[in-house]
Amino acid sequence: MRIRISDLDFQYTKSAPLFSHVSLEIPLNSLVIVTGNSGSGKTTLLKLIAGLLEPVNGQISFDINGKNSNDIHFGYLFQNPDDQIVHFNIERELAFNLENRGIPSAEMRIRVEDTLREYNLTDRRNDSPNNLSGGEKQRLALAGMMISCPDILILDEPCSFLDIYAQIQLYRRISELRKQDVSVIWISQEIHEIRMADYVFELDRGAVTWNGKSGDYLKMTEDVYAE
Repeated sequence: MRIRISDLDFQYTKSAPLFSHVSLEIPLNSLVIVTGNSGSGKTTLLKLIAGLLEPVNGQISFDINGKNSNDIHFGYLFQNPDDQIVHFNIERELAFNLENRGIPSAEMRIRVEDTLREYNLTDRRNDSPNNLSGGEKQRLALAGMMISCPDILILDEPCSFLDIYAQIQLYRRISELRKQDVSVIWISQEIHEIRMADYVFELDRGAVTWNGKSGDYLKMTEDVYAE
């Protein structure tokens, strides 16, 4: 089970190519960290995988439980929750993705209630997202993504707006999802988050500079700093 990227080219309009002939296999049923300096192409790569951007050339294919690519459900958490939240109150925001997937009303109500409770939002169900703090908005965006039970979960620096309690809650939730065969691809530059991962992919200016197990990556990093 994997995501296969073959001979990928991508550039934004009238800009220099960001990716040129990139080939990569990302294992699924695991936690994968994508790391690298700002501007290295991390967010762009994940948007290409999720189908939010189209490559200029090349192919991205999926081998996941025998599913057709069109049947794979992604959950994508943007770095800024304001880019993700679309509805006028919290309850409607949570129901939005379920409606898009055609979930029956009875099941939708159960999932919404369970998610409100899990993410400590029950008392704020009728509030406007505009009244939430940055961390609360990120929690809502995460809840709205998790409620639809994605096959592949993509997180773009998800802890940017979260306090330590919410970060710990996220780490526990990710651990639970991995037991349910949900694949997680996560942008991070935090060593403690890289330690949680199975695999690490490091990018530098559109090139893959590391592709392997997280333990080997951490050892390599420690060796470099020790020199």
